[in-house]
Amino acid sequence: MRRLSDKQILITILICFLCIHFLKRPVYMFLWGKQTSERNTAFYEQFADFDGVQPWKKAHIGGYDIQYSLRKKYKIRGRVVWVDWNDGIINTWYHSALRPTTKLYNAVAAVDVSIIHGATAADGNWQKIKFNHEERGLTYTYLYADNPIVNSDEINNNHVIPASFAVRRGLSILKKGEIAEFEGYLMDWRGTGRFADFKIETATYAGELHAKDLYGGRAGAGLCRQFYVTKLIVGGYVFE
Repeated sequence: MRRLSDKQILITILICFLCIHFLKRPVYMFLWGKQTSERNTAFYEQFADFDGVQPWKKAHIGGYDIQYSLRKKYKIRGRVVWVDWNDGIINTWYHSALRPTTKLYNAVAAVDVSIIHGATAADGNWQKIKFNHEERGLTYTYLYADNPIVNSDEINNNHVIPASFAVRRGLSILKKGEIAEFEGYLMDWRGTGRFADFKIETATYAGELHAKDLYGGRAGAGLCRQFYVTKLIVGGYVFE
């Protein structure tokens, strides 16, 4: 059998990588998504209260036992401006700075999805805003000369907890700039056992700020949503 040259091996690897990159989205849609006729063209954000305070319940997510309390029903249709995966050995090591609780956080809320809606997300406007995401926080800057519409209540960062493997697969094919619809619950959650001191509160309304120092935040900073996503619609496919 003729041995491939180093150049041929490199080209083969490159072709395989490109195939995986470009075929991932249609393959995931076919295997884990279902075509949907839902075509809501308007941006929106909806918060819905429960009847009474929800009790704390137990769950096993990402290999950890946690407790959670649902705060609000939540739906949003907006433009994705950042997707940042936090789980896995390399990402956890990079983000954790050797903090054991970060392994818990990254495993449970595996991905941050930053979403904008309203006039801020309008085509021709959002491109004038430069978004950046680091240490699980979203920041943005813009040139005043460009005069974009920037409404802080229309910009949010979500620490997403996928409700199913299918939702996780849908999240993994999101592209910056595309419009997607998310549905689920905002929830507070906390660790158990040796992680019993680890507690996370969710934002429950637009523009909510940290009232106190919390994990990953500071007083006066925007409070992120702990978003348990049960349904995702993107590219004409629904993942749930």
